[in-house]
Order: sequence, then C-alpha cells, then structure tokens
Amino acid sequence: MFRSGLMIVLVLMVALTACAPKSTPAPVAGEKFDVNDFVGTYEGTWDNESTGASGPVVISIEADESTHNVTLTLDFGGKYLGLADPPAVTLSATYNDNGATVVGNSVLFGDMDVRIDANGNIIGNFKNLAGGTIPAMMYTGKIGDGRLDADYVITLPDGTTATALLRTQRK
Repeated sequence: MFRSGLMIVLVLMVALTACAPKSTPAPVAGEKFDVNDFVGTYEGTWDNESTGASGPVVISIEADESTHNVTLTLDFGGKYLGLADPPAVTLSATYNDNGATVVGNSVLFGDMDVRIDANGNIIGNFKNLAGGTIPAMMYTGKIGDGRLDADYVITLPDGTTATALLRTQRK
C-alpha cells in the first residue's frame, strides 16, 4: 500500500529533485539514527488545503538491519495529486548512523530526494510528479513518537501552488 511508504519518504512521510545538493543529514551531537524508532504502519489522512481534496493514507515502513535498507509502501486514497486513487507505490531507502535517504524515481512521485535525520526531521523535494503532469512538490515533516506528519507545497503546471498536510499515527 502506497500510503505506508513517504512518507519516510513522506515519510514521511515524508519527500526529491535529481539536481538538488546531495547532503547527508547531520545528527544532533550524541544522536544516532535508529531505524527501529520509525518502522511500522502509519495510518491517517492527507488534506489539500488549497483545493479541498483529501483522502486516507497508509504508509508501511520495514527495515533490514543487516543491509541498512528500508522498504516504504505508500498508499494514498482519494484524488491524490489529482489522480483517481493512485495505486500503492513501494520505494527503497538506505540509512546509516546519520539518517535515511530516499533518492530515485517513480511514476507517482517523479524524481525524489528525501532526507531524514537522526531526530526524525524530514525534508523532501520532488520533480515531475504524476507522470510529469505536476512540476514540483516540497515538504517538511517529522517522524517519531508514533507519528509521521508533513506539510507540503505542490507547484502546479500554471505556476500556482497548493498547500497540503499529511497527518498519521503508527498502528
């Protein structure tokens, strides 16, 4: 289910431009990224404050500690990004003591660059979303304490923007 995955991506999700600078999240002194703080299934809603569109979201985060890889499955219901209930998307991430990184491409999220630091702070940049019909999306968020929340701004083809919120709880 695509809703489960961001959001670490959104997750988180949480979200990724190919030309963005590639930096490794810097932990707060003494903090180390512990993937176990973030794994699980998060359920909630997304709400586009500009258009009134909204729907359910489920984001699943699984980790393989032996390879330091994370699998994210994100499933957004409703007319997410103007699409009629898009299919769930599965993404891969890597992590180390400093944080997690999701860099890649998917039809729904386009070109992605998402960074999560040891404290669960998320910064994401996306380009060419929804098969290239949406130019860009930027979001900031937080994962931790059983929640994965993000605020994001979507740049529409005409250059205007829409503001949206993602609010989830770990089940």
